[in-house]
Amino acid sequence: MRDFYSLAGQFKVTLSDGSEYSATLPGTLDTNEIGYEDSIKGKLHQDENYVENKALSVAKAIATRLTRNHTYEGKAVFSKVCDKEISEDKRVFLKAERARVLELKIDGRNVPALSGSLSTPYVFEVTGALKKGFVIELVSDNSYEGLPHDNILYSSAATDETQTNWNGMIGELGIFEKENTFIKSVRVYPERCSMQWQDGAANREGEQTRWILDVVADIDSKEGFEGKLFLSFKELSLDKEIHVNCRDGENCVRTSIEAKVPRELLWDEAEGKLIHLSACLVSGNSDEPGSAAGQQAPIADFLDEYETTFGIRSFEDVDGYLRLNGRRIFLRSEANCAVFPETGHPPMDVSSWKEIIQTYMGYGVNCLRFHSHCPPEAAFTAADELGMLMQPELSHWNPRNAFSDLKAADYYEKELLELLKSCANHPSFVMLAFGNELQAREDGMAVADRLLDLCHKTDATRLFAFSSNPFYGEKGADAGSDFYTASWYKDKPMRATFDGMRGYLNNEYPDARHSYDDTVLAIRKEYHKPIFSFEVGQYEVLPDFKEIEDFKGVTSPKNLELIKENVKKKGLLDTWEKRVEATGELALLSYKEEVEAARRTQEYSGISLLGLQDFPGQGTALVGMMNSHLKSKPYSFADSVRFKSFFGEVLPLVYLEKYCYTDSEVLSATVRLSNYSKGDITGRLKACLLDGETSLFTKDNYPEITATQGQLTDIGEIRLYLSGLNLKRNSALTLKVSFAGYENSYRIYVYTAESQKPQKPSGIYECRTMDEDAKEILRRGGCVFLAPDSAKESLPSSIKSTFTTDFWSVGTFSSQEGSMGLLIDSGHPLFKDYPTSFHSDYQWFAQSSQRTMILPEGIKSIVTVLDSYAYLRNMGMLFEAFCEKGRVLVSTMGLHKLKKYPECRALLTSIYRYMDSEDFTPDQNISLEELGRLVQ
Repeated sequence: MRDFYSLAGQFKVTLSDGSEYSATLPGTLDTNEIGYEDSIKGKLHQDENYVENKALSVAKAIATRLTRNHTYEGKAVFSKVCDKEISEDKRVFLKAERARVLELKIDGRNVPALSGSLSTPYVFEVTGALKKGFVIELVSDNSYEGLPHDNILYSSAATDETQTNWNGMIGELGIFEKENTFIKSVRVYPERCSMQWQDGAANREGEQTRWILDVVADIDSKEGFEGKLFLSFKELSLDKEIHVNCRDGENCVRTSIEAKVPRELLWDEAEGKLIHLSACLVSGNSDEPGSAAGQQAPIADFLDEYETTFGIRSFEDVDGYLRLNGRRIFLRSEANCAVFPETGHPPMDVSSWKEIIQTYMGYGVNCLRFHSHCPPEAAFTAADELGMLMQPELSHWNPRNAFSDLKAADYYEKELLELLKSCANHPSFVMLAFGNELQAREDGMAVADRLLDLCHKTDATRLFAFSSNPFYGEKGADAGSDFYTASWYKDKPMRATFDGMRGYLNNEYPDARHSYDDTVLAIRKEYHKPIFSFEVGQYEVLPDFKEIEDFKGVTSPKNLELIKENVKKKGLLDTWEKRVEATGELALLSYKEEVEAARRTQEYSGISLLGLQDFPGQGTALVGMMNSHLKSKPYSFADSVRFKSFFGEVLPLVYLEKYCYTDSEVLSATVRLSNYSKGDITGRLKACLLDGETSLFTKDNYPEITATQGQLTDIGEIRLYLSGLNLKRNSALTLKVSFAGYENSYRIYVYTAESQKPQKPSGIYECRTMDEDAKEILRRGGCVFLAPDSAKESLPSSIKSTFTTDFWSVGTFSSQEGSMGLLIDSGHPLFKDYPTSFHSDYQWFAQSSQRTMILPEGIKSIVTVLDSYAYLRNMGMLFEAFCEKGRVLVSTMGLHKLKKYPECRALLTSIYRYMDSEDFTPDQNISLEELGRLVQ
């Protein structure tokens, strides 16, 4: 910015209690180590989550989120003496790029703000008020007096659960000077002239399309002005001259320019093509455009120049689908919740945001949703250059009565309008919602409808919605919103898993055919705009304690340290990394099914995840492939390449009816290609079945198919008689398909006929309860298979297990039992003929959905059920032990009632064979009394 003087440096800080400190700005009280001890307080939190346990090495810990090293809520006065010579013949402004609520005093006199909100810069005009030697006082208030305090503190913009409710000023801070008349901003709104991109015409190299560039220039004049505004669009080789006649004050100059734009200049997904615009303001009747057109204007005539970039692209609803530059797109979105543990606030520079966005892109993400916050302009600049789509939200999370309070409505209207102006030239900015999970009464919805109408009149190049997940989906979509993103549509699900472990992924036998077509049919009866799912995933992963060493900034991981201390007390540290890995592999498997189900839904315009990054608050919801520092966890499951393999623009989908087969069955499945690339794709399906690296079946003579862009296209059928494989053992195989270089794979399990007729050996006593016969046999040195019904009545010390890991966190959803999938001793001889990894896969679905015992400490399981870090109970579904003089194997899977599943018949066969072999030699003991307490 021309004539900009930075105010960065030391300020005196005075808190509301009168205490004084020295602080560096830009920065926050946290980064300056100013404030009080952190604690959980207020109605947005549960007071009982504040833990004090002197037995732990962490003497005082907030168990549900990261702990701020310093905290403060209230007014803080940042003051310094102006040491700059201020021009007396220029207009002078003070800018703070990002703050909370900010007031300005110059030598004790109030200076009103021209603009400013939690999402946009504060600007004050200090012309005539500021001179060298005067005292600048910036009063920063993060208590939001007169604003919707709870709505803001609940949002990601200010919650201590993630970003922290910091106090201070970050980003650009300084004074700039302008002429009496100057260009305040120039905004460009590109609109394509007609439906000219049918049938993918715009994808042809060199294709030109006609656009109307609606240009809005804000000119601020102190004394009125008549002259010319010259506009120059560098990459378009286009110039425009506009005669302007400005009155005193702010003036809005509008013009429309027709342009022919070649396809290669359009901004697009992963293509950050930008147009450079120069504007030059010249007084009088001069014909010289000055620097805007590359010529030198007479100095007396030249007043001001303004430079910016923008992108030419369309983003719209066409027939109920999201279309970017005329073609259907599928959002692969991720929720960013403003987790920045080192600074407690988002970075303000472009390079940091480029690194963040490239990290997300490495996992396949093409759209970032900013959960109840708007990132700084540097984020949009980085996204513009990299071709990332962006969906900001207002600093608003009110699940009760949004917009009913008039002061709240006024504030959010101000924040909205300023955001629309400040982000107008960023092509990455494609969508906006007024907040997260908003609910409103009739009066609030009337305000929302008015604001939606205001958005549409202000900016026709973007899409807007009342809320992400409005009313938790219970009321469906509101007609005024341009898109609907939710977890439910009334009583119809839009994702696979919910709190309370509801959803098909935990309650229906697994296949690869599920879609949300039924939900879409219900939606389309009332709503015909784009739809996509909301906060999909939330599969918790056990914490990786290595991250603790990374905390060197304004927050401390006392919640993680508390968990680690409990893990150490339980004696689990030696096996912890394997437990983390097991939960992570299961989470990855679950995410894959979520993504594929959305891709199988032709009417969906995308899927929005929560999330790839750990959420360190709300009970410590560690759901990510990456930790809170946005670093991939040091395990195979977190490898971005593995995630992107099913989270890309093109994905072959095999519609498997199940994952477990007998060798007498026929594997029959349709294969479709979900194509959201930038054009049609021609190729041939190739299918192969692998046993390790050995190919058991290959077919590559399928007919050539052209898969239409934006469609699900049938590309072939797989029909494989498994008996023809001549398998000699139960096998875990990989079904791999590819089409034109795009691949996908599925793990399937095939069981031999021999394994499907479990026969209990005569030397084993099998019982459902710990009856007297079982006790006597054990006393005599015999073998007992204790296999009770998997019911609470039979297993008094047990919980209901689930297939997936826990949803989000038990700290938030305390009704959940907390099971986290299986840790399997895959090298145990029992599994000699039952192929398994150390973690859950679909051949364990039926078993892992049963009850699991809470075992005495020290008892080891062959099949362990992992527990939430909130409880760390010793749980298992299958264990063995010596008892009295005999041996006992205990199963809570209820396999005798699961014989309709081939994998369960095969597991029962393996159990019988193991118990009848010399390998059945337990290495632990249990008493009859303990068995009696476990099984009744």
